Amino acid sequence: MSTDLIQTSIESPIQHLIQSSDTFVQPEQDILLHLNKMQAWHQQLATNLNERRLNSNGLSSSSQISTAIVALNTQLEHYLSHWETHLDRLKDAQSIAEHFEDKIILLIFGKFNAGKSSLCNVLAESFRRRQQSVGYFYLDAGNIIESDKPLKEGATETTSRLQGVCLGLNLILLDTPGLHSVTPQNAELTQRFLDSADGVLWLSSSSSPGQVKELMALGQELRRHKPLLPVITRSDYFDEDEVDGEIFQVLCNKNSDQRSLQEQDVYTRATSQLVEMQVDPDLLQVPVSISSQMLKDADFNDQAMQSAGFNSLFNALFHLIEPALAYKQRKPAEALLHHLQEEILAPLQLEVVPQLNQLQVCLNNASNALVQHKSQIMTQTWRSVIATLPSLLEQFAAQQALPDLYRTLTQQTNQLLVVHISNHLVDYQLKFMPLEHLEFSEHLAYDVIYAEEDKDILAIGHERLYTEISNGLLQKVDNYLDDVIEQCQNVLSNIEKQIETIHQGLINDEQELKYIADYLRRPSSDSSKARNLLNLS
Repeated sequence: MSTDLIQTSIESPIQHLIQSSDTFVQPEQDILLHLNKMQAWHQQLATNLNERRLNSNGLSSSSQISTAIVALNTQLEHYLSHWETHLDRLKDAQSIAEHFEDKIILLIFGKFNAGKSSLCNVLAESFRRRQQSVGYFYLDAGNIIESDKPLKEGATETTSRLQGVCLGLNLILLDTPGLHSVTPQNAELTQRFLDSADGVLWLSSSSSPGQVKELMALGQELRRHKPLLPVITRSDYFDEDEVDGEIFQVLCNKNSDQRSLQEQDVYTRATSQLVEMQVDPDLLQVPVSISSQMLKDADFNDQAMQSAGFNSLFNALFHLIEPALAYKQRKPAEALLHHLQEEILAPLQLEVVPQLNQLQVCLNNASNALVQHKSQIMTQTWRSVIATLPSLLEQFAAQQALPDLYRTLTQQTNQLLVVHISNHLVDYQLKFMPLEHLEFSEHLAYDVIYAEEDKDILAIGHERLYTEISNGLLQKVDNYLDDVIEQCQNVLSNIEKQIETIHQGLINDEQELKYIADYLRRPSSDSSKARNLLNLS
């Protein structure tokens, strides 16, 4: 915050806050370039997903891989068809932002019983006592309904709808249903309207400040690049006091040392968690501790403002306005960016990428199995042929009809190959090319034994013929199956290339969206410009 703003002539921290929030100048939002970039990114992503659909060409429709591909394509189609629904949710949040376009919107965030509604009412009363206008409202079916009643308070979940209060001219507090509410609709409602806020107050009770689940939700908000102020509520305790011999319990503020320890603890743990989550920790503001009950018990007097921690809170809110305005300047683009990151890209990364990885595992298994399939087909085919080879050799021995033998042998081998390939490679739709006509060495022949000095044939042997055909047939079947397995491998490789294309495409899409986000949030468009947006007298 620039020095001229801090040294403005004011009477108290709350008046400082009132003046700064009432007199800010709404910036002209030069964000059309960013919006166009994001819309173009979204359209290109949809085009890419349509063009990158997997196909299972070469596989049977009943195969495990084909089934997985159908499921993946169905999932992608589901995403594309439901993107319009997600845009409707974004419009709900934008409607709130547009209704309060000239105001600073702060979201009050935390689990139930953190004192959210109580804090809103105390801040409203503080403004009212300084002659500032106070207006309550709540959301019903996406519409803003004005009310003259303070927000409900209670030890149980009393906020089942998003409600809020307008403080002065330009400061809006949105009180959300409990962060860890037992009512699922509450948490969903909170999530839907997070984008409408320019900054966030994260409330947690001093009895258990900054719980891990809340820090995880805090990280999500900071990924939205909004300023966030941790507020430790109920920073008080009961002490015993004796009056006229009777013991009474008296509510007291925690002392400054106790508060500092808790504030530092929350800040340290939150910072560490954000660094671990790769979130910019500079968006986290220094925590403050308050006791709404102590301020109310003291009827909002000046001393209680200080001792109950509210002067510190008002100062923190004053300093929160600057980064909130910087965010407000970018808000339409940020809202679309968040939508693209969380509703569009994240589901693809969290659901589609694991499906792709699992599909790759199936492909690897199928590829490894091809070696075994080849061995089994070759062994079974060769053994079946060899089992009948002696009878075939005997059948054609009288005429020594090797061409007829080879033709019969070729037909028999092809028939066996068709059967065994169909059994072992059932997942593949193969273009069956018959085994080429079997021929062996031209010098190969039956062994004919003649009578001495006579042309009479005593015997016709085929042991050498059997050995040569047996060995040659094994090699020819091996070579033939190499081509068949290569055809199967090409089918799998084609799907692998498709998977890699989708994988790399999503990586490129993520990098491109990150570039758009970095350009949107570059330093020159943040704090240096925001300082000029406060027009204080």
